[in-house]
Amino acid sequence: MTRSRMHELADRAWELYEHAIARANDVVVRPSMPILYFGDREAYQGSPLKIVTVGLNPSLKEFPIGDPWLRFPGGSRRETYIGSLDAYFRTQPYTDWFRSFEPVLRGMGASYYPGADSSALHTDICSPVATTPTWSGLERASTLVVDGFELWRDLVETLAPDVVLVSVARRHLLRLTAEPADTWPPAYVLQRTNPYMVRMRELSIGAHRVPVVFGRAAEKPFGTVSDRDKRTIGAAIKKALDGE
Repeated sequence: MTRSRMHELADRAWELYEHAIARANDVVVRPSMPILYFGDREAYQGSPLKIVTVGLNPSLKEFPIGDPWLRFPGGSRRETYIGSLDAYFRTQPYTDWFRSFEPVLRGMGASYYPGADSSALHTDICSPVATTPTWSGLERASTLVVDGFELWRDLVETLAPDVVLVSVARRHLLRLTAEPADTWPPAYVLQRTNPYMVRMRELSIGAHRVPVVFGRAAEKPFGTVSDRDKRTIGAAIKKALDGE
């Protein structure tokens, strides 16, 4: 990955943000900025297992009322924008949302936060722009919002992860493959009254071929699964990736 490539992607994120304001200013969180990714990119690049997690678009809570730049000091300035993304989990992250993915990462020997063997990054498949209502609410209302899928695809291609963890509505994965997620091979089954199936398939994201892991979402990623079971799922995914 080159510095110029990441700055090019950042410029495209800002273009999407400015376009969203021009077309749908009433739903864009203000003040705010586009969030290309969340996490320490340098630590990610040096990780033995490079993991990218996937949501839909940033929460309005990334820009708290009264202190909108709390989580991204300097984020409104282009010259310090990428640095603010890299420092996110060392600053004031929105932990209530990211703790949904964190136990799965821990089971894989990874974390969003410093100290684990591997450092994960988070991305959003629909848009880098924080909106109110959420993306799913915008879809139901047929609100005019700029789609960021192509930017996401190019970002993931550039990041070249070893595995991608996705917990969103199944229909969003149809942009990656015509094969519905419910038909993907199982990677792990959590046995309970209503079994929870984790599925995995190798897919092409841009020119990058990578295993993509899917688990059902509720209000949050893996939302119906306990933290203990999430760790078990993470360990099972790691074993599957290792061919065990």
